[in-house]
Amino acid sequence: MVKNRFEVAPAYAELKAWVSELNSTFSNSGVSIFKSRNEVKVFTVGSYELNVKAFKIPNLINRIVYVYFRGSKAERSFRYARKFLSLGVNTPNAIGYLDVVERGLLKQSYYVSLHFKADYTLREVLNYKVDNREEIIRQWVNFTYENLHQNNIFHLDYSPGNTLISAIDGCYVFQIVDLNRMNFGPIDFVKGLSNFRQLDTDIQTLEWIATQYALIWQKDKMTAINLLLSLDQKNKASRKFRGDLKRIFRSFFGLKSGSEE
Repeated sequence: MVKNRFEVAPAYAELKAWVSELNSTFSNSGVSIFKSRNEVKVFTVGSYELNVKAFKIPNLINRIVYVYFRGSKAERSFRYARKFLSLGVNTPNAIGYLDVVERGLLKQSYYVSLHFKADYTLREVLNYKVDNREEIIRQWVNFTYENLHQNNIFHLDYSPGNTLISAIDGCYVFQIVDLNRMNFGPIDFVKGLSNFRQLDTDIQTLEWIATQYALIWQKDKMTAINLLLSLDQKNKASRKFRGDLKRIFRSFFGLKSGSEE
């Protein structure tokens, strides 16, 4: 037996029927703009341009956990986006989500938001592909402190592709995406600085970020630089270790890359 669980934000109630039918329409309509572990498509529905993220089917344990104990990635994305918006933190407007449950297991899940047309992401900035790079990074560090850390938001996947950027009259508008993994609670200087550990960028850029964050907190910049460089190295070592474990796991069980979550 297949059961659809969905919710739509009250402001977009006219899209309820469309969201509820996503599982039957996603594969054969829309324009795909990203496809890897997950797939993102853009749909035009009436006057709306919608962004739909279809999450990869999770492993068996999480197919149970996401139904009965934790909520799917799509549901969490929706609820956290609503929380962001209630706090005045920029993220594309949350429309709704759909979970498809079959025989008590999560089969598929979709998160729907308004499509935000960014000029670029933070990744292009860090990779020296955008002019006025240092100023953009400075404004982004301030944005992170004022909008996330001051609101007790710690984004657990604060990687460069999850900040969308638009340039407007010399100022920069930042939109945060991929919201399914968050922690909420007080953030001090050290914890806040650790939020920049996943950027995978060069030492000079990390030094600039640490310096800007230290200025906000009125802390010693060399202390901040040394701490962030250490956090960056630990993050890279941890990623390598996890990658090695996955390769061993795949080799042992004869699995192809991407066969497990």
